[in-house]
Amino acid sequence: MNKWNLVSKIAGGITAATVLYNAHDVGVKTSAEHIKHKSSERLTDIYMRSRRMEDLNETTSKLKDFYFRSNADWNLPDKWNGFTGYISGAFKQMASDVIPAALATGALLSKKYSKFFGIGLLIYGIKYLLFDVIDFGRPNHLKGGH
Repeated sequence: MNKWNLVSKIAGGITAATVLYNAHDVGVKTSAEHIKHKSSERLTDIYMRSRRMEDLNETTSKLKDFYFRSNADWNLPDKWNGFTGYISGAFKQMASDVIPAALATGALLSKKYSKFFGIGLLIYGIKYLLFDVIDFGRPNHLKGGH
């Protein structure tokens, strides 16, 4: 293996690790948001039903309070919503990073063309640095110019 193929495989490994880390991180954040959103929808409906009183019966009031508290403490829906939120966020991030993921996979798995995938990673990295990090070529709307 020549040095360019080795450099390409190292760059591919670093890129693949970064793509997977980003997918996991976005999955965790989306999971937390999904749990909060779905819990608020579920508990708002249950809370409203538990506050509605057709009569002034104390037993009914206590039973409705118990019903609400037991639904608020039930965490199975939160676990399911967390799982679906994680999968959704991770796959959306992976779809957004499909180009570097494909180039990294090619650099890691290809024996004959890994240096070309490495060159593709270098070009993509330069584009990412200039346009996504530095925002080169985008208008600055905060700058006062008429």
